[in-house]
Amino acid sequence: MSSDLIPRLWGKSPAGRRGPKPALSAAQIVEAAYVIADDQGLAAVSMARVAEEVGCSPMALYRHVKNKDELLILLADRISAELTPPPRDLGWREGLAAWMRAQVDLALSKPWFLDLPLGSALPGPRRLAWLDLGFYYLRDVTLPADEKLAILGIVSQYALGEARIEVDAARQPENPYEAFEQTLVTYADPERFPNLMGVMAGWEPSPPGGELESDDASAFGQSLLMAGIAAHIERHLSSGDSK
Repeated sequence: MSSDLIPRLWGKSPAGRRGPKPALSAAQIVEAAYVIADDQGLAAVSMARVAEEVGCSPMALYRHVKNKDELLILLADRISAELTPPPRDLGWREGLAAWMRAQVDLALSKPWFLDLPLGSALPGPRRLAWLDLGFYYLRDVTLPADEKLAILGIVSQYALGEARIEVDAARQPENPYEAFEQTLVTYADPERFPNLMGVMAGWEPSPPGGELESDDASAFGQSLLMAGIAAHIERHLSSGDSK
């Protein structure tokens, strides 16, 4: 990581540079990369392609962005600006669920978001603004700061996993699990899969139109996750650990 990456991430010119303002900036380069990724996917983003987009030579880019890895770090913060903040009048439980869902929805609208390397998730201003919103929903929750941070991390990890499932499902022409019951009946041996078949023997499919109580495919998982967080908060309060 170059020493002047963090200043660039925060829109600051590296110290020691003087003279006339350059015609090209890191922000312009990142915006060009964003447009390319949006139109053609993250795989299409290269220093040469970005240089073509902004109308300069590839070498001119390197005065502002050291390499593609650094460009992806800047791009990861840029896409965070597209997250839609939920209303602020929600309680912590509804607020965190909406905060999580917004991350899933971003991935659905911009699937290339999931292709960004995890190492590109440095604390830039837009990412921190989103984290700050998560702390806002937990503002009245009596937990230590490190546990609040851990909760936001767990919720974001769940959002990432859910997003991958929903994005991949949207790419499939058919739902591979629609024929799950028929597959079990046709191929699964109860002696080989006794626990699975024992449970499924009493399973009854939902009537048409009644499969989900919510249009949100992740609603059930969200409710379990939030119930677990609520139970942890309650244990913390009842144990007398609150300060």
